[in-house]
Amino acid sequence: VVYPPQALLFGEGQEARGVFTIRQGMVKLVRSTVDGRERIVRVLRQGDVCGIEAMATARYDTEAVALVETSVCRIPLSVLHHLAAHSPRLHLRLMQKWQQALKDADDWLAELNFGSARQRVASLALKMRDPEQPRQTRFFAREDMGAMLDLKLETVSREISGLVREGALKPLDRQGRRYEIADEHGLMPS
Repeated sequence: VVYPPQALLFGEGQEARGVFTIRQGMVKLVRSTVDGRERIVRVLRQGDVCGIEAMATARYDTEAVALVETSVCRIPLSVLHHLAAHSPRLHLRLMQKWQQALKDADDWLAELNFGSARQRVASLALKMRDPEQPRQTRFFAREDMGAMLDLKLETVSREISGLVREGALKPLDRQGRRYEIADEHGLMPS
């Protein structure tokens, strides 16, 4: 299934239909806080799995939204339950792979929530590298970056502008979404 940017894959608390494997694109997982704010808890990319909690709870814990055009493979829960009953070794291997992907995503987010605003934005630039073109990085909407890094929109914009002025990043498009990493050391914590 292909989702356009900003399309909802599933909502927080919604009854689960299945688990989604991301074939191409990026998906943000959003959770609402007690005071009604939205917080991005993870960004998933190609090869990641979202909605795995549905296997245990039959409901989704977060809202999943495509950040860019995203292609996914939806695996119905019935197929996963059948697999668990009839091919336990394969099912166990899938669960191990998904658990590792979840751990990697949690570690990734923990790293992004440490340090000054500049360090967090720079870390995101390094984390969002294009796997096929490692000298390029891809950002998404500044509002989303702020929700992910626990920073205000203005702070995210100011820090990106500072990294461009200092020569660490070089814009590749007018929208401010794609950058070349011109000085990797300039993005490293000092």
